[in-house]
Amino acid sequence: MSMTNLVACDLDGTLLDKQNRIMAGTKDVIQAFHHAGGSFMIATGRLDHDIVYVENQLGIAGEFRISQNGAVIKDKENRILLKKEIHSDVAQKLMRDLKEWDVRIEVSDINHRYFPSPRKEGEVAEFIDSSIIEPDLEQKVGVQIQPIIFLIFGNVGIFAEIKQRLSKKYDGYVDFIATSPHTLEILPHDVSKGTALEKTMEKLKANSKQVIAIGDSENDLSLFDVAGYSFAMEHASEAVKQKATVVRTSVKACMEEILEQLKAK
Repeated sequence: MSMTNLVACDLDGTLLDKQNRIMAGTKDVIQAFHHAGGSFMIATGRLDHDIVYVENQLGIAGEFRISQNGAVIKDKENRILLKKEIHSDVAQKLMRDLKEWDVRIEVSDINHRYFPSPRKEGEVAEFIDSSIIEPDLEQKVGVQIQPIIFLIFGNVGIFAEIKQRLSKKYDGYVDFIATSPHTLEILPHDVSKGTALEKTMEKLKANSKQVIAIGDSENDLSLFDVAGYSFAMEHASEAVKQKATVVRTSVKACMEEILEQLKAK
């Protein structure tokens, strides 16, 4: 592990547990890293305001915030560095094509999630609930609502069918990524946490040897590809663990290791 300036860290299942909590002691070690001259940056599928909420909990502000799995980057002054939306025509056609399957479709733009109907009690995991109930979602997508991500709820079998039928048709416009066994995301083509991380590295004039990534799921692998060193969480799948440099139990354990290396320099 060489001199580290930047840590890019996932939220759900990594910095946050299943109850949306940050493990005790993690805040102190992240603050110590900041005081030692490091920059701790969050990269998540959530919307930007949830990153701000977590940063406030930690008592830090990262140089950049990567949200919506790399489609949006904001700096700590709240300026937008990147915003990739699905083209209006493509979004409208997708809404029509997806009607073939009996699935729930939610859409997000830069500030809100749009639901066709309320989610069940306890199903909104966000810290800041920016959801808007929009019964006419199909008519408004690509017109009043400029989507960044389509979130589809279903199962592995349905997702395989959707990908098989639609991926060729929309090749070069959008990508289909399963973010869990129950959720499929449709994002603008070539969007990933890794490409977003590269953009922030350009701004910070950092090379891969100065960057460490921490994550637990397949959408974190692009971070691992860009960073010079990577930590996977112990509960991650074998595929994710194999791609990481090392496996650790928690972000606290990762950050303690990184701090030790910094102090040894």
